[in-house]
Amino acid sequence: MRIEVIETLADFAKLEDNWNAIYDADPDAQLFMSWKWLSCRLRQIASPWFVLAAKAESKADAPYVAFLPMRIQTKTENGRIHNELNMAGNFSADYTGLLCAPGAEHLAIPAFARCLKQMNWSRLNFDNFRVSEPRMRLLLAHFPKSSFQTSELSRVGKVDGIDNSLCPFAVLPPDWDSYLNALSTNTRQKIRRLLRQVDAGGEYRITVATPETVERDLNTLLQFWETKWKPRKGNLTQTLVRSNRAMLTRSFHANLLYLPTLWKEDRPLAALATLMDSRKRSFLFYMTGRDETFDGLPPGVILHAHSIRYAIANGFTEYDFLRGNEPYKYSFGVKERRIRCTVVGTKNGVNLGGKIDPRTVPEVLVQATNLHQAGKLVEAERGYREILNIEPKNADAIHRLGQLFANKGDHIAAKRLFKTLTTVRPDAYKSWVCLAKSCESLEQYRDAASAYREVIRLKPDMPETFKSLAEALIKLGRMTEVNEALASALGSAANVSKKNGSEQKTRRISDRAMAQGEAASL
Repeated sequence: MRIEVIETLADFAKLEDNWNAIYDADPDAQLFMSWKWLSCRLRQIASPWFVLAAKAESKADAPYVAFLPMRIQTKTENGRIHNELNMAGNFSADYTGLLCAPGAEHLAIPAFARCLKQMNWSRLNFDNFRVSEPRMRLLLAHFPKSSFQTSELSRVGKVDGIDNSLCPFAVLPPDWDSYLNALSTNTRQKIRRLLRQVDAGGEYRITVATPETVERDLNTLLQFWETKWKPRKGNLTQTLVRSNRAMLTRSFHANLLYLPTLWKEDRPLAALATLMDSRKRSFLFYMTGRDETFDGLPPGVILHAHSIRYAIANGFTEYDFLRGNEPYKYSFGVKERRIRCTVVGTKNGVNLGGKIDPRTVPEVLVQATNLHQAGKLVEAERGYREILNIEPKNADAIHRLGQLFANKGDHIAAKRLFKTLTTVRPDAYKSWVCLAKSCESLEQYRDAASAYREVIRLKPDMPETFKSLAEALIKLGRMTEVNEALASALGSAANVSKKNGSEQKTRRISDRAMAQGEAASL
């Protein structure tokens, strides 16, 4: 089995027909693994992502038989930067997983595992993994306890006791009355009574989002949701609102979102976002928000009942309440499925191969820079070195590590790095400025003068550089060259003043340079 790595949206788009064929055949497939939903999701992911795609080795033009979509994150723990692999849908999808054509598991899943073990990561998170037990056992068998540590995470909320690894779902019959007759007498009567009040066309009504109203309806949903959850989720709330807005908006335009809103006259009471999987004939309740100040009809019951009735009328066969065993869900005649939250980690917490994933170099640079700015120099140095271990000529890492050493007073190390920087960025005058400053700190004035001459060659409109060159030449006792440098400084300063319209600035620069030269001559 050959594994290919898909890393661009353009290449992912080419998979659509192949992906849909496997999706339709795979009994483990669910909406968050659909090509439509993932094509929306991948556009949102800022960190690197990839899809492992498996096909028969003997046939280059053969279709793929399995897919595993993932994303890479960069984390800093205990001052050490490392990488984690997550499912591509994580942080937005209630379920994750893999796709595989039935019968291909015994070849594709081991091939996925072998490929993953060749990558650089310290933790592999199979979070919210909805997959059959035989497939899960086959996958985990390739991460033995002798080399990895595997653990199962609890998803039981500490505050409310809700088990988010339990996922209730209702199997929908062909008609509404059959569904109602399977419920308890009290629930059946309650639903009928509530829907009659809405259907009667009085003060209560339900609207469904259209292209003209979807922005308004999403605002209603997310404002209600934020009001309820902000006290518990705190600063994370706005991030979640932005993420959900982006995902739901894209889902609507991909014809994946059903969004009814309950009104009392002109007052919105609640909204409910449900994702529609037309291929698997499933409705997936994603999120809801309600006006917590309203003390009347139960909006949640009404909107769920309305959505289930709509789903049945349109041929859907499952209404999935997704994660969480909240008691109200069980009044709708549900069964349960359990998802996995399994973590595979390296024994020592260090990336496999001892290196960062090359795709995360930009993220590591940001994190190392943040550590540097926070004064955590040991951790920052480690981060810069992680980058240079992968990309020895990464100019930004060389520059910032050089600055770190210069600020610590280790000018020998700084000079060595800045010398390398001038070979990586020979036409960047700042590289030569850094080198010149380090040489000055080491009292290596000949090298400093040489570096300043390169600065002047690359950027001749900086009079301060002529002054610095003159100072280096004075230290070397080369007064003839000092006068030449000062004369050049006067000419350069005059040119600068013409550009800036400031002759006074010219005189200040020139007088300062001349005064320093004369003082040194004495």
